[in-house]
Amino acid sequence: MALTEPEAKVLAALSLPDLPAARTVRQLCTATGLTSGAARRALHHLSGAGLALATRHTPATWQATHRGRLTIHTPTYRDYLASTLTVPEHRPRTRRPPLCSQLSPSPRSAQAKT
Repeated sequence: MALTEPEAKVLAALSLPDLPAARTVRQLCTATGLTSGAARRALHHLSGAGLALATRHTPATWQATHRGRLTIHTPTYRDYLASTLTVPEHRPRTRRPPLCSQLSPSPRSAQAKT
């Protein structure tokens, strides 16, 4: 079975020895430079072929199966492992909306006061 380029990139990112072993679609997109739709399509095809497995964690994470790791280490796909795939550290999202008191007054409330 031949892998497409996005499938090989995603499988290589899942097979990197770094922790965490399971990665989210967002982490895979950052590591591979693919859009989320392309990464999801690749994951769907890889899981259908038994090369990737979805975990039951929230948020949804994916990991390579043993067969997937063996596939990506074959000479045909080894170049994808050697490329500059990097998975950034997982950081929780800290951006929060501003408090209501910090928002500027709306033009309607300013007109009502005058």
